[in-house]
Order: sequence, then structure tokens, then C-alpha cells
Amino acid sequence: MSKLHLILAFHNHQPVGNFEHVLEECYRKSYLPFLETLLDHPMLKAVLHYSGNLLIWIKEKHPEAADIIKTLVDSGRVELLSGGLYEPILSVLPEKDRTLQITEMSKFIKKNFGYQPKGMWLAERVWEPQMPKFIAKAGIEYVPIDDHHFKLTGLEEDDLLGYYVTEDEGSELCVFPGSEKLRYMIPFRTVDEIISYFRQTYLLGGNPLLTMADDGEKFGVWPNTYKHVYEERWLDKFLSAVERSSEWIETTTFSEYRSKFRPLGRTYLPTASYREMGEWTLPAKEGLEYERVLEELQKTIGDRAKQLLRGGIWRSFMVKYPEANHIHKRMFMISKKVHTALKEDPKKRRDALIELWKGQCNDAYWHGVFGGLYLPHLRSALYRHLIRAESASAEILKTRTSVIRNDFDCDGFDDVLVNTRRYAMAVTEKGGSLSELSLYKQAVNICDIISRRPEAYHAKLTDASHARHDETRTIHEMLSVKEEGLSGHLAYDPCRRTSLKDRFFPANTTIGDVVRSAQEELGDFVEGVYAMRPSQKGEAFSLSLSREGIAGQNRLTIEKTLTPAGPKKIRVDYTLAGAYSGLFAVEMNLSLLGSPHALIRRGAKTLTVRSTAVHENVRNFSVRDKYLDLVIDFTFNEGIVLWHYPVETVSLSEDGVERLYQGTCFLFIRNIELQGRKTMWFTMNFREDKK
Repeated sequence: MSKLHLILAFHNHQPVGNFEHVLEECYRKSYLPFLETLLDHPMLKAVLHYSGNLLIWIKEKHPEAADIIKTLVDSGRVELLSGGLYEPILSVLPEKDRTLQITEMSKFIKKNFGYQPKGMWLAERVWEPQMPKFIAKAGIEYVPIDDHHFKLTGLEEDDLLGYYVTEDEGSELCVFPGSEKLRYMIPFRTVDEIISYFRQTYLLGGNPLLTMADDGEKFGVWPNTYKHVYEERWLDKFLSAVERSSEWIETTTFSEYRSKFRPLGRTYLPTASYREMGEWTLPAKEGLEYERVLEELQKTIGDRAKQLLRGGIWRSFMVKYPEANHIHKRMFMISKKVHTALKEDPKKRRDALIELWKGQCNDAYWHGVFGGLYLPHLRSALYRHLIRAESASAEILKTRTSVIRNDFDCDGFDDVLVNTRRYAMAVTEKGGSLSELSLYKQAVNICDIISRRPEAYHAKLTDASHARHDETRTIHEMLSVKEEGLSGHLAYDPCRRTSLKDRFFPANTTIGDVVRSAQEELGDFVEGVYAMRPSQKGEAFSLSLSREGIAGQNRLTIEKTLTPAGPKKIRVDYTLAGAYSGLFAVEMNLSLLGSPHALIRRGAKTLTVRSTAVHENVRNFSVRDKYLDLVIDFTFNEGIVLWHYPVETVSLSEDGVERLYQGTCFLFIRNIELQGRKTMWFTMNFREDKK
């Protein structure tokens, strides 16, 4: 008998580094009530995916939920999907880590749930044509992907009521198209509307398959969904309606459907993710234009416009956000070190690999409707695990100080990466600036900060509702704000925020001008190319940077040298030669996890790192963070004027648009009248907080 076959696949994930209270809230509002509701409908089957780190957390913290999952699996009602253990974007990982992350996830599922997965969840449904080869190598036979990928090949809605086969170099993989229409309907439309759509599909004849594959968090965690899904019993009503329609609807799993039905044909999918992701990867202006053009096209040709108008690809995030690119390219370098170290000491394989894989979790590498890259605690988590992986590798390989020059971040400009036993430091010739300073003991990159840049949703702030969640809609269709007046906080940085930037301002410039990015820049050094001369002798190193440029319409040469002044101390020497009158500022951008414990101390005066202030005649000051057990002491050869202000972004999360503290900008300012040469220096000393 002909039936509509229905796959309900739910993907559950929490980023590495997310707060414990967030995980507990998600468990209470979504993960547990969902399982309990599913358990109450014994006629139905479903597919579940939990990212490895979430599944490990559930097993350790809530074994009662793990028991429910195992019961559902043992009864044949639930198929578990594998995937990358720590939910990476697989296509942009080093080749060794791709298959290892999948096979480790499959082993964990087999060991703890007695089930050998043959299918997997593809993080953010990011697909590239070469993927079948390494996915098949990991023992995976099928994956769900958004129907958007298939429509980009010219296939229509009615062509997608089943699954297809694709391949790369003869390695086959079955691909199931997940319905975008169902993603927007479930659980946001009425049960009757959805059942009506199921019936329309059923009446097409044959044994059509509809696949809904989407986030489990929208069942209780997304705004207003807990009330809608559980208190108003939407999920229970929906599952009951499907059960009552069992004469013509049959819920199934990927493995079961594949065992009964042949593929619809062969296809080759283009590089893509889900449709919305393509829009998010675009620069702000182009993203707004994409949205406008799509809306106009839909008026004339309907939803077909979505497959004719393409956005960018996931890798474009590494162009849009150089901070994400930096983490990604450092991850590649550290992966090589880890795998080299494993050859030397296989016994330490597990710990080093786990730290590396945690540093590959996808969330903080990009930004869309979720905070992602803009969330400091997620970025710092990536660095924390990567730094630990690098430190462990150095210990195995007995690596001491090394100085390497190459274009490690692949931006066309050389970088120098210095590794000592206590820190890693990256300096780029573009701007002659410090892009990373990672401390191994604290496992923190104190230069982990993100620039204030335009986002497409900034243009909509005036029309956004103020934290209003009085109706249940998908987060793709709503924009709310968490405080009034956010438009007034918009300010954009002209370039990436790094440290040791050399700035030249008119004498009447105020700190308010700089906060608003409204200051006049008299020099051309901020993004100018510096000559770099690294050297190394044993444990000692030296890095000199120099550039001849313009400051206040006069020729000026800057030479600065970074040298160790002790095991945990870096000295920066400056020589300015030429003519200049005005303010000269060295800019440092520091981030200490956004911790409320971080304080700025100058003499007897103590301020938080989120304060804005001007200090005259400063010879030394310190930044203290009890959470990190870290003090950074700054000492200057002569009195300077110290400016500092918090760097805040106006960024989007699933709860709405909000201000986020990203770090603190420090400006070491001298008002100079230069005719000839001037030398100056300062030191940074890193120590434990003993107070």
C-alpha cells in the first residue's frame, strides 16, 4: 500500500565553551521534555543527532536522558546519527581530523548506546563536492542535507521526494534532501496546516518521502517556543495527529527507508550550506541587497527565486571576519604539531587530540542569526583548547623557542610567529601589529578581540521590536532588541583590531572621538606594510619592524623592536625619526575573557576594564584578572597619557540584538614635537595574581 514516508530528524548541539547554566536550561526546556514527549508516542519513529560534546555532557550530567535515548534506540524507534565529535565544519578541517572526528563519534555511540551509526549529521549542512570520499572512509553511508543544495542543480520540489546517490572518485554517499518548507512550518504553523501539506504530498502517489531535518532547540529553547511546544502541547498534538494518520503516513528513519527503496538517481551537489547561510556570508551591504532582490523576485516567480539567487559560501566567513580566519589558520598549524607529536608519543594521543578537536568546534568561526564569533566566551574557548593542544605538543616534541616567518593566515602579508615555553606571539607585516599573544599557563589569547563592523541587520534596528516575543516564529523571521537606543551605539572600525598599532592624531583629539571612530588619522601606518627582521639565538629572539611613511604631511620613519626582557616579560622599543607635531599613540587591544573580575589599577586607583577614562602622566599600570590568575604590568620609560575604553559590538543572537563587551582598547599617548629622533620603550610583564 502506498504511503507518505516521513523522516523527523532532530539535531541537538551546544557549542564548546558554552556556560553550564545555558546547557542546564536547554536540557530542562528542550532536551528532556522532547524525549519524554517522544516516549509517549510509541507508534512513531525519529532520528536524533546530538553533537559529541553535548552527548558526553548528557551522559555525565543527566544519565536519565541517556537511558531514555538508549531505550528508544533499543526498541528500534530511534536512529542515532554520527558526525564530527565536536561539531566541526568538516570540509575546512585538516584531512586527518575529518575522518578521525567522525570515527570517534561513531565509536562513542556504539560503546554507550549499542548502535553502529551508518548516517551522520553534517554541521551547518556545509557541503563541498569532495566530501563523499572522506565521509565514506569514516564508515558513513548517508547524510541529510538541505533541499536547497539539490535545487541549485536544477531539481524541483517534486524531484526531492526520496534520496539520491553522489560520489567522489568512486566513493559513494547517499544524500537525503531536508525540506526547507518543513523547517519553517515545524513547529511554527498549526498542526492542521502541516497535516494538510502532508496529505497534498501523499496524493502525488507512489511512496513519497518527506524529510524534516532541523535544530532540536527550536522545540523549547528558541524564543517563546517552550510555552508553544510544551505548555500549549503543540508537539504532543502534532505527534498525535501523525499517529492518527497512520493509514497513510509512516514515520521512518534514514536507514529503514534506504533498506526499502532505491535512490531517485545520481546527483552532484555544488558547494553550499542551507540557504540562509549563503546570505549571512555576504558583506553587510550586499546582504541587504540580496534580501531586497530576493523579495522582489519572489513577487513574480515565488519560491523558485531562492534557487536562482545564490549567496556566498561558508568559507567566505573567513574573508568577512579576519578574526575567524586567524583562529582557523592557527588551528591548521596546531593540528600539524599535534599529529607530529603523536608519532613521538602515542600514549598521549587522546588528550592532545581532544584539545585540538574541541578547538575545531564550528560555532565561533562564523556569525549569522546566532552570536557565534561575537560571543567572547566561545572564541576564548577555541583558543583555550588550541593553546592547550599546542602546549602539549611542544612538551612531547621538547620544542623551545622558535621563530617562523611565513604567511600563515594566507592574507598575502607575511607573519612572524614566535613560540617560547610560556607564550605564542604572532606579528603581521600589515600594520606591523600584534595579532595574537597567547599565554600557555592561562591558556588565553589576550589579543582575542573582534572589530566593530557593519552587519546587515544594523539597518533594521529602528524597526526592531524591543525584546517582544509575544508570538511564536522562527528566529529567521524575527528581529528583536534587548535594549533601546542600540543604533546610537553603532560605531565601525576602519580595520581589524590588533595591538601595537601606530596612530597619529591631531592634538585636539579626544577619547570620545576615538570611541566613536570619528578621529582624524594623520598617519598612514595603521595598515601600512612594515619590513620585518626576525632573529633567534638559542632561547632569545628579536623582532624588528620598520616603516617609512607619512605623519602630518611629513616623512616619518618608525622602528620598533620586540625582545624578551625575562621569561614572562616582553620589551617594546620605539624609535621615531623625522618631523611631526601632534599626538602619537600606540594602540593595544586586550581581551581577558570579558570577565567581570578584570580590573585596571593605576597606583591607588582601580577601575573595571569596561570603564572609559583618561589618566595623565602614567609610568606604570596593571590589568588584573582573578579568574585567569593573571596580572599584566605595563611600565613606560617616561610618563604617558593613558586612554582606555571598552570595545562593544552591537550583534545578533537568537534572543535578539544586544551590546557585547569584546575587550578593552588601551592607547599609550604622547604629545610630541618631533624634529629629528625620539626613542621610547615600554614593557609587558605577565605574572600570577598573588593578591
